[in-house]
Amino acid sequence: MAMEVETVLTEALACEVKVATPHTYIVELESGWFDVIVIDSGLIGGEAGLRLRASGSGLVFTTLSVEDMDGLKGWDGITVVAKPFNDHHLVEAVKNAAQV
Repeated sequence: MAMEVETVLTEALACEVKVATPHTYIVELESGWFDVIVIDSGLIGGEAGLRLRASGSGLVFTTLSVEDMDGLKGWDGITVVAKPFNDHHLVEAVKNAAQV
């Protein structure tokens, strides 16, 4: 899924995309600044959530959960994109998050 996100965003936005795994993304957050972070909604709890909020980056959540499509509690205004995602929806969500 991450590689598909990378391909879609790179082609649509001519941007640099960095892919991190669930095991490495906390280190990546600490090592650099990102305009937008696209992350699975299952990875935003606890310490990770605090770091995401502190990052100052625009956020887009992805999910397989129908219940999460209207937004996540405590994360008002963050766009949630369904997996498997529609390329256009993902690109628009990232564009909007970059403007916040």
